[in-house]
Amino acid sequence: MKEMGFDLFREQFADSPDTVAFLEANFCDAPAGLIAALLEGADESDFSLREWVEALRVLSHWLDTHGLLLPLSDQIGYVSCASEAAGVGANLTHLPSLVSEMLEAYGCERAVKK
Repeated sequence: MKEMGFDLFREQFADSPDTVAFLEANFCDAPAGLIAALLEGADESDFSLREWVEALRVLSHWLDTHGLLLPLSDQIGYVSCASEAAGVGANLTHLPSLVSEMLEAYGCERAVKK
C-alpha cells in the first residue's frame, strides 16, 4: 500500500473510517504480493475494490466471531472464490452478501482455532 500511496485508499474510503482502519490494520505492513492479489482480484472480477474490502471485513468478522484464524492470503482466496461463484449464476450480486451466504452455508474449512 505504501508503494501505491495509501492516501489514495484513504481518499477512496474516506466515507468509511472503519474500512480505512481495516485496511491499515491488515494491509499497511502486508507483503506487496498480498496487496497485489487484492487489487488483481478486484480488477479481474465484476466487483469493485470497495466490495472486495467490504467482503474481507465480513470474512474477518465471521472469523473473529467463531474464534478462528485464517491467513490474509487465504482470506483473499475465499473472496475470490465467492466472486467466481457469482460469475456462474449465483443469486447474489453484492460480494459482501455473497461471502456472508457462503460462510453460513459452507463455513471456512481452512480456518483454524485461535
